[in-house]
Amino acid sequence: MKEVVVDVTRREAIGKNVSRRLRRSGAIPAVLYGGGKDPVLLQVDPVRIEQILRSESGVNTIFQLNLAGTEQRRHVMIREYQVDPLEGELLHADFLRIAMDAVIEVEVPIRLHGEAAGVKLDGGILEPVTRTVRISCLPGDIPEHLDLDVSAMKINDHMSVADLPKSDKFTLLSDPGLTVVIVAPPAKEEAAATPGVEAAAPLPSEPEVIKKGKQMAEGEEGKAEEGEKKAKPEAKK
Repeated sequence: MKEVVVDVTRREAIGKNVSRRLRRSGAIPAVLYGGGKDPVLLQVDPVRIEQILRSESGVNTIFQLNLAGTEQRRHVMIREYQVDPLEGELLHADFLRIAMDAVIEVEVPIRLHGEAAGVKLDGGILEPVTRTVRISCLPGDIPEHLDLDVSAMKINDHMSVADLPKSDKFTLLSDPGLTVVIVAPPAKEEAAATPGVEAAAPLPSEPEVIKKGKQMAEGEEGKAEEGEKKAKPEAKK
């Protein structure tokens, strides 16, 4: 598979107004951390980061940052990111330097496959309990997901982390006894609604929802900028 390369540019200015102008220009603020080095303030095309987040490996994707105007490239992962809760737009991204020969810990999704016998034959309900598992491995060995076959499961059966596939390329760190999925008995019919019960309170009006969304978005911007202020002095060392 061809390695993913994302172009980035250094930036110096920080603050809400600077970040907003940056976003209006089609970029978002970002910070590069880790590797025993000082943080570096960057700006990046949000479309490239969204493509990575939507990929099969998501935040576990290892890719290269290419610093514009130089020959400097660095393997990284997405450490954190902020999204506007109202618009769904990417606001900020943090990258973590990765050494390809050093073991790291990551969360990997669990993918269930097959049709449980208890569901197919007895009308049971398949209920996922744990959707991700923590592993340690080399960056190049991170699996996109771990498959778990539920075909043999009957009513009241459960499968745990210990039932996940093993590999010499990674080590499972989550508790082996942690339940991953169960097959519950068929659901009973719900009792008819009790007469005279008061109706639920109406939802807030649309203007209030929009106002709250904007306040949350401003809060996300504030968190990102607070992190940048802490990183700013170190970046100039």
